[in-house]
Amino acid sequence: MASVEALPGAHWLVGSQLHPQASVIVVPRAEFVDMRREEFSQSKSYVIVDAAWTPQSIKRALSFVRGALLMDSSLDNSEHLKVLQVALARQHEREQYSAMMQEMRTQNKRILEMNTQLEQLVLERTNTAGDSRKASQRNVAQVRRIIGFIKEISSVLEIRDMLPVIRRAVKEYHQLQPPILFVPHGEGFGDFYYLRGSQVIRANKRGRWESSPRIRINDPVDRHFLADALGRPFGKVLRFPLLTGRHKMEPARSPLLFFEFDLGVHAMEELVSTLSETLQPVSWALDRLVLEQELKSTSRDWEMTFDGLSEPIAILDKAGNILRANTHWPKEFTQELPPEGEQLRVLDQLFVVEKYPIQMELQLEPISWVVYLRDETRSQKLKSHSVHVEKMSAIGQLAGHIAHELNNPLTGIRSLTQVLLTETAGQLQQDLTEVERAAGRCQSIITNLLEFSKGDLDHKVQVVDLNEITMRTLPFLKSATGRFRNDIRLTSQELWVKVEPQLMQQVIFNLINNACQAMSEVGELVVQTEQTAKWAVLEVRDTGPGIDRALREKIFEPFFTTKVDGEGTGLGLSLSRDFVRQFGGELECESELGMGSVFRVRLPLGVEA
Repeated sequence: MASVEALPGAHWLVGSQLHPQASVIVVPRAEFVDMRREEFSQSKSYVIVDAAWTPQSIKRALSFVRGALLMDSSLDNSEHLKVLQVALARQHEREQYSAMMQEMRTQNKRILEMNTQLEQLVLERTNTAGDSRKASQRNVAQVRRIIGFIKEISSVLEIRDMLPVIRRAVKEYHQLQPPILFVPHGEGFGDFYYLRGSQVIRANKRGRWESSPRIRINDPVDRHFLADALGRPFGKVLRFPLLTGRHKMEPARSPLLFFEFDLGVHAMEELVSTLSETLQPVSWALDRLVLEQELKSTSRDWEMTFDGLSEPIAILDKAGNILRANTHWPKEFTQELPPEGEQLRVLDQLFVVEKYPIQMELQLEPISWVVYLRDETRSQKLKSHSVHVEKMSAIGQLAGHIAHELNNPLTGIRSLTQVLLTETAGQLQQDLTEVERAAGRCQSIITNLLEFSKGDLDHKVQVVDLNEITMRTLPFLKSATGRFRNDIRLTSQELWVKVEPQLMQQVIFNLINNACQAMSEVGELVVQTEQTAKWAVLEVRDTGPGIDRALREKIFEPFFTTKVDGEGTGLGLSLSRDFVRQFGGELECESELGMGSVFRVRLPLGVEA
């Protein structure tokens, strides 16, 4: 089986019949075993395919073709394409490097030949007298000047530093203005470098230009190109294309050197011939600088892309040491990474570990790993919110079922209490009045809970004083707060908030009751209110044992409780936060182990009714 398929810029061949146009050869291992070592070319890249690789088959494959890529045929087409793309990229780099080295050898050979010819010419002319001797001396000086120019131009480290060197090299040609250098960087854009006094100016150019590998003298296209780019008129213009072997296929990417001049056409032809020899080394030196600049730009782009990734990513060696990490890698993380696919928690963020091997050459194990921490924090929060919504839905359904069961006995309690009120007097009558009010409040809370679960509380919301609701709630908690030292600090000013009074009273009841349950037989309970620029604030403090950081958010989840069975259902704080949020506010908790707890209710300030 042998077929040649085309990819952009390269070919590959499937089968054991080697094709002369193929640069990447894909060979099944079954056919590879029967091939002779001399059939493999060092100038091509090979990809060996098999369904099940073993150490013996890998060792045999690599003993025939060093640097070959191995591909598992059981993988899908996308993975096959990745391997082929790696092979093509490697082959392309090899061909570029080979072409560049060949070009350098050719140019070095030409320089040696030129030096040999010049030296021969000098030796021949030194045998003559008079003018011949002077001419020989001039030729020797010219050779030395060219060699010195080559050394100087080869030591330049920046493109902009080439212009002063070129100007010194052509200073004897008084008819030439200072040089102007144009370096293309892509399709339709490049940079101009020109001299303003002793300073080198760099200007960006965008737009199209006419590319040509020929030297041009006083072409109107070149005058218009320079005038449009630099914003001034130009006279006669000489254009040198600085071509190297790399630009033969893409002449539009070759740099251009321009000179303004004031000579006739015939005199200019002799000057062009002389300048061609002098400026030839500029092409090689400039091409080196452009390649270095492109390499730096590519490296900088990679660094910016790597650091710009929004999630943590790092490169680790085989021992697990970090070789390179982007700016989002958590600096607090110092422990050993868990296996791939497992979760990792760093402070309040949750990540899933993903690892990808890096194999610069085919080896039995990767030389390094790319570790990507996929942020699952938001996903987990959304899942928790979904669970919370489902639990609240269950609470609504549960409230609907128990409402009828509770309303009947409460109605009986209220009716009997009202009858007893007509038959008693004094302190007993006052106590029965409180019982009747408490039963009515229980019925109101059940009704409000049902309406809250249906989202129908707007018609119940009123503008009331938060201090007044707090003071009305405290008497119901006498038995809970009686054994503690109470510090009630309510502001003297009225705090008007827009809430449903019964539900807000239930929130305050839950917070104070929880604070009392958190403390043992002794402690201090602080209830205080204050007003800020936009908020009415209620705080309930206790001197209990405090809440662990890991449990601080869970305490607001439905049915979550740290109390023993029979002391709580885990719904008080969950419902309280939902009530407060329904009124446009927020319920927060601050607590440290051994330092007590603070529950803070913030409600937007309303307008007095």
